[in-house]
Amino acid sequence: MSYLTNIRIFGFLLIFVFSGLLIYSLLVNLSKRNKFLAAAFNNRHIFRLFTVLLTIIFLLILGNFYVYNGFDYQPDIFRKGSRSSNYVALTFDDGPSPEYTPLILDILKEKNVEATFFMVGKHVEKYPEVAKQVAEDGHEIGNHTYDHLNIPTLKFNDLTKQILLTNRVIHHVTDKKVSYLRPPRGMYDARYRRLAHLLGQEIVLWTISGQDWRSSTSARAIVKRIVTKAKGGEIILLHDSGALIKDEGGNHRALLIALPEIIDGLRAKGLEIVPLKTLLEEAQGEDISHLELNLIE
Repeated sequence: MSYLTNIRIFGFLLIFVFSGLLIYSLLVNLSKRNKFLAAAFNNRHIFRLFTVLLTIIFLLILGNFYVYNGFDYQPDIFRKGSRSSNYVALTFDDGPSPEYTPLILDILKEKNVEATFFMVGKHVEKYPEVAKQVAEDGHEIGNHTYDHLNIPTLKFNDLTKQILLTNRVIHHVTDKKVSYLRPPRGMYDARYRRLAHLLGQEIVLWTISGQDWRSSTSARAIVKRIVTKAKGGEIILLHDSGALIKDEGGNHRALLIALPEIIDGLRAKGLEIVPLKTLLEEAQGEDISHLELNLIE
């Protein structure tokens, strides 16, 4: 592992330990004031286990906030369109897939919907005909790295290779310029943002996840998750490949059943499904060209 990766792992461990100590201290104080908690935490092993579980839950919530909101001023990252519009966008990650992407394309064509597919570079090389079909059907294509790796753990040279190689592969196969980037699992860092700026590409995350990568999910749950919450400006995350751990494959049959209902449900709410280009026209971030571009970090 690189020096930078070691530093980041060490930093995460420090955050975990610090968060655990804070939660431990809080639980101790609460147990002193509450007899029920004092009795429940009388066993030290249970008390420590509960502290670890609460710490993990806290960090997961923190990570979720980081993906959906960020921790600082981020005009260069797009998480949503204009809330004053009735536009929403459908995006599909982790493809292309010879099993599911063509079926999704058929549904989109039947419903007259343009979407954006964030493709994994090695999958484009493996299934070029499927990637070509996405482009020929008029959909936008984004960069989802070459190997679907976690951005913050990569050396800068490897990070650059993941982005540039994927851009090249997509352009070679589809003859399309890649305008958008999306980091796997929504995990990015300052180097990723600066590289995107240098390349003139927009980082696009999402507002609603269908969580269709879960093998146990149902079509009904996916539809409810999306249509119930949806309002103007949403960027909706779906998957035409991949699973919780694997970057390819997975069971996406529930999505195939849900997708027509999602489209109909969004339209029934008066929402118009548009390409990302249209959605983001009213949500352009501020100019960051004045920021220092230190690519060594």
